[in-house]
Amino acid sequence: MHELYTVLAKYYDSIYRRRAQEISREVAFLEEVFREDAKREVRDVLDLACGTGIPTVELANRGYNVVGIDLHEEMLEVARRKTDKVKFIQGNALEINFREEFDAVTMLFSSITYFNEEKLMILFRKVHEALRPGGVFIADFPQWFVVRNLGPFVWDEVHGEERLIITDWREVLPGVQKVRFKRLVQILRPNGEVRAFFVSDELNIYTPREIKLLGGEVFGEVRVYSDYERKLRENAKRFWAVMVKA
Repeated sequence: MHELYTVLAKYYDSIYRRRAQEISREVAFLEEVFREDAKREVRDVLDLACGTGIPTVELANRGYNVVGIDLHEEMLEVARRKTDKVKFIQGNALEINFREEFDAVTMLFSSITYFNEEKLMILFRKVHEALRPGGVFIADFPQWFVVRNLGPFVWDEVHGEERLIITDWREVLPGVQKVRFKRLVQILRPNGEVRAFFVSDELNIYTPREIKLLGGEVFGEVRVYSDYERKLRENAKRFWAVMVKA
């Protein structure tokens, strides 16, 4: 899957154009959580696994002081071209060493599903250390158990003069709570040349109850919301883990 974040980094925003179109609504929901769940005013935000900075830049444009961290320098190169309001740093989310420097930490685009339980606990402890008392950690993750159509999904996007044909397949493995994710990206150039990249990965499935139990070992308060509401609903498509530092 790393090819999506390295050799395909410059195409990332085009591939996720439809998700990017939702970012204003997404960040508006983050701000609601900042106001209603954090126990301090949120001004300084750390965005982990920030990628090309789609939510990071939106937060900065709304007046927050934002630091973005991502594992892949290629993604950060794209992000830095968008704004000078954000400090972008290459690094591993599991290796951050901030001490009470942020009012909020975010980790979006389902990034927590890349971590198994052991690594997720390391992440939670690192985030807890980075937050000031009363600060909030927000991470989203999908609901896979209600998914009926697993693909293939085929769609096309435009990147400059190039056309992208993207095909996704997903396989849910309930017994081990994993998702096998496969993607074929075909890049069609005006001269007829075609380049193709196949990427695959195995992601972890978490339920709201599991996230509450794991997060509760580190944070004083843990809630899970669904979609864009501060409540948990049955058959939601997407969840938000919200953890508050005591």
